[in-house]
Amino acid sequence: MEKYLHELFASALAFLIGLTPAALGAAVSLSYEKGLTWAERFTQLAVGTIVSYFAGGFIAAIWPWGTINPFVLQAITFTVGMIAFKATPKFIASCSDAVASLPAQIRDRAVSWFPKRKDDA
Repeated sequence: MEKYLHELFASALAFLIGLTPAALGAAVSLSYEKGLTWAERFTQLAVGTIVSYFAGGFIAAIWPWGTINPFVLQAITFTVGMIAFKATPKFIASCSDAVASLPAQIRDRAVSWFPKRKDDA
């Protein structure tokens, strides 16, 4: 039982250490924002931390040379944490606009693929 608790503690500590650069980047970005409520500050911190944590994992997974220096990865997650809260709403808006226009684009492409019907000509 003690072995499992030790492994659980070590895993939780490793997770928190991995989140630290992302959280610090998000926290630094909070110092530049004026007039935010505590709820908005917490949301900004949470979004910045989560986005930059997963972006760091994504970058580490697709890095073409196999391994990335951990300090470089921490710097990247710190930077992404600083800009994530500002960039995320614009990214979501642009994605939703692209998804909303998708049916019209598919319809326009489908019209060009199929010949006109005899009755429509």
